Amino acid sequence: MEVSVALACVLAAIALPALVARATGGHPPYNRSKLAALAPASIGPAIAGVILAATASWWLALILAVPAAILVGWQLPTVRRLPPGPADTRMSRTDAGGVVTLSVLSLNAKGGGVDARAVAAAVREHEVDVLAILELTPDLVRRLDRTDVGKLLPYRQVDPRSGSAGTGLWTRSPLIALPSIQGLRAATPRVVIEPVPGSRVTVTAVHPKAPMNGQEGRWQAELALIRSELAAVGGAQVVAGDFNASRDHGPFRQLLAAGFADCADAARRRPWPGYTWPVRRTIPPIMRLDHILVSRNPAVAVRESRIVRVPGTDHRAVLAVIELDGAPA
Repeated sequence: MEVSVALACVLAAIALPALVARATGGHPPYNRSKLAALAPASIGPAIAGVILAATASWWLALILAVPAAILVGWQLPTVRRLPPGPADTRMSRTDAGGVVTLSVLSLNAKGGGVDARAVAAAVREHEVDVLAILELTPDLVRRLDRTDVGKLLPYRQVDPRSGSAGTGLWTRSPLIALPSIQGLRAATPRVVIEPVPGSRVTVTAVHPKAPMNGQEGRWQAELALIRSELAAVGGAQVVAGDFNASRDHGPFRQLLAAGFADCADAARRRPWPGYTWPVRRTIPPIMRLDHILVSRNPAVAVRESRIVRVPGTDHRAVLAVIELDGAPA
């Protein structure tokens, strides 16, 4: 009995740092950003501690159930906060009621190592209208050019770079390039597209610095800069990318509070938990770092969100099917 109690307390103690970091927002300094990101992984030891404590002491199990319940509650699907939209049926890109369907795919290419043919296959399979690729390298652009991505999505705004700082956008509709968000390490292409004449959507691809190797302050500053820049834009918006942040981080929740909804939370059909990183053969993803956001707008609804497996990267791609009011803005 004493061994069970001691082991239950050890398991609960393992989960406690992530719980505290998440509760305090995961803000720098120190390792709170990384610890907050581990809140989903802490559910396992927290629940195991409760089960083990129940075999020895009901009151200890009750005490340990409190932090376990908090950790689980944080990961439950959030309440949908966008309008329900039209009937949940497969439509063409513009239906008779004037609703425009926009399919958006976002993928971290892991330093350009992703399989370009698999990317093209995903674009075809999911009838993608907007493709955002993070960690876009010149070599990956050349490999994509040898596929039919350019035929499926003939318009693009790309800034390939060596390493992890390159970013690109491909679209089915003609685009108008906008100035990038200044002050971010990675490229941040921004465009305006018109899926149908008169219905404009601003699309931005982002990849803020990861809160690693002493870069926590830079990570927080870049998320704040993204929030302030995007909040100043009117009309319908789509923001896609690897945010290096999840709902377990205060700066990301502040970005959502500035007028955005995560499609993985707002969609009528959505994955749960929808984690996207890391992708390993022996370890399942434990964090949702990749997101597609939409502005909270009466003319915007999210029909579907899902994760997509693409070989050659340690991230899952995210796909969102967004419905827009086709009436001219």
